[in-house]
Amino acid sequence: MTRYPLLFGFRDLVAGNGFVAVVALNGRALLVDEGDGFWMYGVNPGALAGGGQGPGEAQYEFRSVYRSVLFDFAREVESFEDFRQKVEQFFHQTNEANVSEWEEAVAQVRSGQVQADWLPRRAAESRFGVDVVLLEHPEPSANQLDAVELAAA
Repeated sequence: MTRYPLLFGFRDLVAGNGFVAVVALNGRALLVDEGDGFWMYGVNPGALAGGGQGPGEAQYEFRSVYRSVLFDFAREVESFEDFRQKVEQFFHQTNEANVSEWEEAVAQVRSGQVQADWLPRRAAESRFGVDVVLLEHPEPSANQLDAVELAAA
């Protein structure tokens, strides 16, 4: 079983009851090659997982589950402030078991035991967190692409 420590960035526009928000999340996840498929497990946020036959499918499923959580929150709340609070709470639900495995995987990548030339590298100590901002004046600059990188350098 090979484990890849990932850093990911997701940017979403989410419409709720009377508001549109930008959710910018920089998180950590563990991508695991289990031999018969791949699973991506959240570290921050820790309550996510997605699987598939290859790493791309696992990442896609993980991303889909994340977006469905955001959309559920937007549907449930009455205000932007409630939405922001729910998203921040969700992000800070760290999966402590995955933290240890993620840190071990970083060490394996740094020592050369795990290779992942198909992923760009970024410092494992990079900032992770979530920003939820009320979108008052929509502009194209709010659009950003997702990013997935190997936590190693």
